[in-house]
Amino acid sequence: MKKIIAAAFLASTMLLTGCATIISGSNQTLTFNANVDDVNVYVDGALIGKTPVSAQFKKNKAQTVMFKKEGYEPVTRSITKEFDPVAVLNIFWDVSTTDFITGAVYEYSPNAIFVEMPPKQQ
Repeated sequence: MKKIIAAAFLASTMLLTGCATIISGSNQTLTFNANVDDVNVYVDGALIGKTPVSAQFKKNKAQTVMFKKEGYEPVTRSITKEFDPVAVLNIFWDVSTTDFITGAVYEYSPNAIFVEMPPKQQ
């Protein structure tokens, strides 16, 4: 009976874990900076702080970043994602479904975004 329980536990553990989820994680730190200090940084419309700022995001969530400061034109950038090759290792366990669900199949690239803030024209 103990062997059956141990085998069931091992099988369920293997099916519920993803390689990229374990190795790379489902969160990633992104850093934002500008050529001007104290620029407000908004990720998907939510203020996360002033430059320079770093924050952690779910790998399948963040889409856009906007930089705003009085006297300067706002700058918007897309936050790009790429396939994390570590997720390929999980294809043998659960066809990478865990990594897709957690977002670990992706990675933000680049993980640092720097912008030049153009002054407003008077």
